[in-house]
Amino acid sequence: MGSRQEWTGDGKISGVADALAALQRVNQAAEQRGNTAALAHAVQTADQAEVTPDATQILPTDPMLLPLLPWSGGLRKGATISAVGSTSLLMLLLAGAMRDTGSWACVVGMPSFGVLAAVQDYGVPAERLAFVPDPGPDWPAVVGTLLDGIDLVAVAPPAEVPEGLARSLSSRARQRGSVLIPTRSWPGAELSIETVSRQWHGLGQGRGRLRHCTLELRSAGRGKAVRPRTATLTVPPGAGAPRPPIPPAPPRKAPPPLVI
Repeated sequence: MGSRQEWTGDGKISGVADALAALQRVNQAAEQRGNTAALAHAVQTADQAEVTPDATQILPTDPMLLPLLPWSGGLRKGATISAVGSTSLLMLLLAGAMRDTGSWACVVGMPSFGVLAAVQDYGVPAERLAFVPDPGPDWPAVVGTLLDGIDLVAVAPPAEVPEGLARSLSSRARQRGSVLIPTRSWPGAELSIETVSRQWHGLGQGRGRLRHCTLELRSAGRGKAVRPRTATLTVPPGAGAPRPPIPPAPPRKAPPPLVI
């Protein structure tokens, strides 16, 4: 892997030093796409920032997830949003926020995360997705460092997270404007999206292959998110659409007559 001065971009981060190197590259990309749009609403009250963030404080999301969110248009920067019970849900969150914005994401503590599925089926940009597959006992330090410059940080904690630690990392995300996405229940999260049920489709009578999954999701949280919301969606996106019929094979030409 790379040094503190230059991250090779191969996607894997082995510790805090590599996380710092990755942030250098992210910051360079941010400078290239930076603009002054955020100055349009530079001053807001705390209630306005929490309840009605302006457009510059929103990352887009997949339209299928909008009914579950308390914010108009997407994910509020600086929020902690737990995504519990489904890797597909996590992939949808990442893909929608990254696809057209130039945003970066990092997945921490998920060595079995399906990179190929995330890229091919959900549209996650591989060139802006980094990994810390096994952060070890120092995972809070790694996550805190990544929050300093990565737009979205998804983390699978090895165990239940103490409330003090959870609130400290959420505060770091809020200060830096990054979206923290834990895959476990997280004390103090602004929003929790949980998988209520799932049903796979595609298998017939002892044959076939799994093609898509129907997820029933429920969200609830604090503030505007206190009212529970539900949604049923099919993943991967577009997988449940009817397949076009197979065109009939062209008629075979009759063989020429046999001449003896």
